[in-house]
Amino acid sequence: MKYILFLISIITILSCKSQPKTQVTPLLQLSKEHQVIFLDSVQAGTAITIDEKENFFNLINKLDMSIQMKKNFAAETSREDAVKEYKAFLKTDVLAFSKEDMEFINEVFKEAYELCNKVSTNIFPKEIKLIKSHGTHYGFGAYYTRENCIIIPKDVLELKNHKSFLETMLHEISHIYTRYNPEQRKAIYKLIGFTSIGNQSNLLMKDGLRERVLLNPDGINFAYTIDLKELSGQPYSAIPVIISNETEFLSTKSNFFNYIFFSLYKVRMNHSARVISDEEGNSTVNMNNIPDFFSQITDNTGYIIHPDEIVADNFMYIMMREKKDGLNRTFSEKGIELLKNMKNILAES
Repeated sequence: MKYILFLISIITILSCKSQPKTQVTPLLQLSKEHQVIFLDSVQAGTAITIDEKENFFNLINKLDMSIQMKKNFAAETSREDAVKEYKAFLKTDVLAFSKEDMEFINEVFKEAYELCNKVSTNIFPKEIKLIKSHGTHYGFGAYYTRENCIIIPKDVLELKNHKSFLETMLHEISHIYTRYNPEQRKAIYKLIGFTSIGNQSNLLMKDGLRERVLLNPDGINFAYTIDLKELSGQPYSAIPVIISNETEFLSTKSNFFNYIFFSLYKVRMNHSARVISDEEGNSTVNMNNIPDFFSQITDNTGYIIHPDEIVADNFMYIMMREKKDGLNRTFSEKGIELLKNMKNILAES
């Protein structure tokens, strides 16, 4: 009996040792309800290829994917096959956070959480997932969000610049906030003159334009109009659109941001919204003569490629102004008014 019990004990010990350890996802618990999760490379590979909130992968075109992947698809490649290849490519562009990364990020997010709470305890998302990227697809230094994930390029983590990283994280937190708070987004967009006209997939465009559109992952839907006037006084409505300045990927031009061209496009509203462009997809708006556009969005930021980018920079300014010596800059009278009105909306959320 003792011998049998001994054998059973040995088998039990060996069995326990052979059981795989449960993998615990590193996370920063900011409160009972708020946490920041560091995704490993496998988890990140899945998260970066899913967007059920805004359908990024159903909207991105072949040219956009081609520029990110730095290759041209064969003419016979369907968009569906291109998306499969693109997703497989994205999965290779993520990696795990190091211990040093997490220690640095923890301190920044603790401060970001405190700054948001000074304005309202309902601003900071309940859960944020972090993804570390090699930065191959959009390029070095390119942060962005997908659902409630923030994608962080590895090169900026090597710098460990606390203030710069804090400002950027606040900017990205703003994108997540507006994504999941549509009523507040509507009110804040109105402050800078933008009104929703639905979804960009319903916009009527010439093929020359639709095929050149580049999606901003932080502002995928660009069907937001702003009312402007020609210098002659003639009124018109316009939407912000980012297009590629090339019709294909060029091996001599590998940086994604070298393809970006931003412009406002006139929109004619009838039973549907028709975007006005020439046959090649170029805008008819003279970007050098739109003073009332800048009058509405104010001069707080030059990052104007989408209303959500304008909002995100102002969100960051609001939060950093809660920090002593957080901002080393001044604002115009209109800029201060925008920050005040936006803060009021955030405080009531």
